[in-house]
Amino acid sequence: MIDDKYAYLILSLLYMVAWLVVFVKNPWKSGMIKVGAIGGIMGVIAEVWYFQDYWRPPTLFGVGIVGVEDYIIGFALFGVGGYIHSSFTRKEIDFERQTAAKNRDFFFLWLIGCASLTVFSLILKIHSGYVTFLTFMALSIYIWIQRPDLIYLSLVSGVATLAITLVIYYLNFQILFPHFWETYGMLDEPVLGLKIFGIPLSEILWHSSWAILCSMFRGYRNGVYYKVST
Repeated sequence: MIDDKYAYLILSLLYMVAWLVVFVKNPWKSGMIKVGAIGGIMGVIAEVWYFQDYWRPPTLFGVGIVGVEDYIIGFALFGVGGYIHSSFTRKEIDFERQTAAKNRDFFFLWLIGCASLTVFSLILKIHSGYVTFLTFMALSIYIWIQRPDLIYLSLVSGVATLAITLVIYYLNFQILFPHFWETYGMLDEPVLGLKIFGIPLSEILWHSSWAILCSMFRGYRNGVYYKVST
């Protein structure tokens, strides 16, 4: 039996396998690496919200302690969620429609997301599982209203990332560490603890909504439009 302290590390590395597949097929490799580097930092920061009521996973440094696993999985999830559509749909950029970058707007959206998690989760004590899903979807809808051309792309990314997650979670939490969520999760809230194929619904909602949002970052922030398939 594999020691529990490797459960999160193996999960992170499995996502890195998915990241590598997306990376090989992705035409914008340098951008994917840069986004991943930022994502790794966010993966570490995110535990400020999640350790208090979502989970306290074992890492190489101990239970409920920020570890290298957080950086690895953050790196992988930003890359997979943000670029899976460009790797498998092969959409080309429509340079005739490109508009000015929205770096300031994008930064404000990031601040709003962080503020939402902080206020509703840490201060008002609403479970971070609910807050995260609703925050991701609220920000996605905001972008959809401004850029309806990104709706289809984001939904495809959400479904594709969810499919990857189901495979990874089955391997890690059904075969290798079937007791993980009962031991290290804090998902006793209504709905969040429901399981589909042994996977907590909260995790399904988290990964799919994250990919929906993350997949639009490049198009929204940089003013990039993609050619419509004919």
